[in-house]
Amino acid sequence: MDNNNFLNENKKLIILAIFAIVFLSIPIFLKTEKENTNLKVEQIIQRKVFDYKSVLDTIEAKSYYVYDLVDMKSIFSKEEHLKLPLASITKIMSGLVVMDIMPDTTTVIISQDNLLSEGDSGLYVGEKWKLKDLLDFSLISSSNDGMSAVASTLNQYLKINNKDIVKVMNEKAKEFGLDDTIFMNETGLDIDANLGGAYSSAFDTAVLLKNVMKIHPELVVNTNKVDEKYISESNLKHTATNTNTSINKINNLIISKTGYTDLAGGNLAVVVDAGFMHPVAIVVLGSSIDGRFNDVVKLTKLTLEKLSE
Repeated sequence: MDNNNFLNENKKLIILAIFAIVFLSIPIFLKTEKENTNLKVEQIIQRKVFDYKSVLDTIEAKSYYVYDLVDMKSIFSKEEHLKLPLASITKIMSGLVVMDIMPDTTTVIISQDNLLSEGDSGLYVGEKWKLKDLLDFSLISSSNDGMSAVASTLNQYLKINNKDIVKVMNEKAKEFGLDDTIFMNETGLDIDANLGGAYSSAFDTAVLLKNVMKIHPELVVNTNKVDEKYISESNLKHTATNTNTSINKINNLIISKTGYTDLAGGNLAVVVDAGFMHPVAIVVLGSSIDGRFNDVVKLTKLTLEKLSE
C-alpha cells in the first residue's frame, strides 16, 4: 500500500472514530440534560412547597381547615378536629334551624329580655321585624340581640314539644355528623369566664357551611356584603355593618361569618369561589381579633394558587 492510500485510509478511520465518539456521547448528553431538567423541576417544586409552608407557618390560628366542597377533600389543615369555643359562628346553626321550622314572613317582636345580651345593635323594645330580615341583620352585624329575639320566637313554636332552639341545634349537629360540636346557647357568647356558649372544630364548621349552602343558601346570601340597609315592620331604619373587615381583601367571597369572645379569640369562617361554581370553605379558630382576617386572606391566596396548578 503506497503512502497516499495509507494516509487516506487513516483519515477515514479517524473520521469514523470521531463520529463514533460523538454518536456514543449523545445518549449520555441527553441523559445528563434530562437529569439536569428533572433536577430543576424538582427544585422548583421544592421551592413551591417551601413557599406554601413558609406562609402556613405564619398563620396565627390554633386550628384551620380548608375544604374543597366540590371534590370533598382537604386542601390545607392544622389541628382541624381540635374542639374550641365557636363564638358567633354559632349563629349560622341558629339561623339554619330557625329557617327549617318557621316561615320567612314570621313576625318577630323585640322584647326587653332580648336586649340584655352583650352588645347593642340599635334594636328597640316592641319593634317588629320580618324573620328573614332580622336573621340577615343578625348574621351580617353579628347581633346577639337580634338572634336572641329570633330564638325566643322559635322557642314559642317548640314549647309544645318540650324543646328549645339549643336542643334542636344539637340534634341538627348529630344529623350532620358534627362529632366535635356542642351548643349551649344560640349566640355563642361565653357563659362565664371558663365556659363558652358553643364548641366546635374547624373541620365541623366547614361541614356546617357545606350543609348551609345545600339546604338554606338564602340564609347566608348577604353575608358577603360590607353593609346592608333594613327597614323593620315598625318602619324603623337600620344599617347592618359586616363584622368581617377583610371582605374586600378576600377574593370571590360567597359566605362570611365572624366570631370573637374572650375565650374563643378570633374566629372566621368563609366560603370562596375558587373557579366557576367551585366553592371552598376556609375556617380559622383560635386566632386573634385581627389575626383571623390576615389568616383567611393568606389561606385564600394559597388555596386559589394551589387549585390553579
